[in-house]
Amino acid sequence: MLRVDALMEIGGYREDLIAGEEPEMCLRLLRAGWRIERLNAEMTRHDAALLRFGQWWTRTRRAGHAFAEGAALHGRGPERHWVAETRRALIWGAVLPACVLASMALTPAAAALLMVYPLQVARLSRRIGAEQALFMTLGKVPEAMGAIEYYVRRTRLGRARGLIEYK
Repeated sequence: MLRVDALMEIGGYREDLIAGEEPEMCLRLLRAGWRIERLNAEMTRHDAALLRFGQWWTRTRRAGHAFAEGAALHGRGPERHWVAETRRALIWGAVLPACVLASMALTPAAAALLMVYPLQVARLSRRIGAEQALFMTLGKVPEAMGAIEYYVRRTRLGRARGLIEYK
C-alpha cells in the first residue's frame, strides 16, 4: 500500500530502472521525509516461478545489475544504498574467482583457495540452511556478471540495459 501524494511528491517510480524499483523508490520517500512501515504479517506471496536453473541464474544476474545501478545512483548517500551488496557480488563472484584461476596457473597448490567457497557455504548454513547458503554463495557469480554488465554499459558504452527477462 502506498500513499499517492507521497509517490507523486517524489516523481513516482523511475522508469529507467530494470530492477530494484521499489527499494529505490522507498529510499527517495525516506529522503523526502516520509516513513516506510512494514506490517509483521504475510499479506502476499511472490511466486517468481523459477523452475529451471537458467531462470534462477538470469534473475540473479538481474539482481546484480540492480545492486550496481542502485549503488551508482544512491551509494554515496548516508544510506550507502546497495554498496555492500555490490561489493560482495564483485569480490565473491569476480575478484576471488579471478585470483583463484590466476594462482592455479602459477601453482597447483593454489587450488586450496577454492576451499573458501565450501567454507562460506558452511558458515552461512548455520544461519539460513544448507540449500539457501549454497545458492546464495553460487549466486555471487551471476550477481557479479550483472554488476559488471551495468558498469560496462553505463561507463564504457554510455547506454542503458533493456529488461533482463528470466521467464
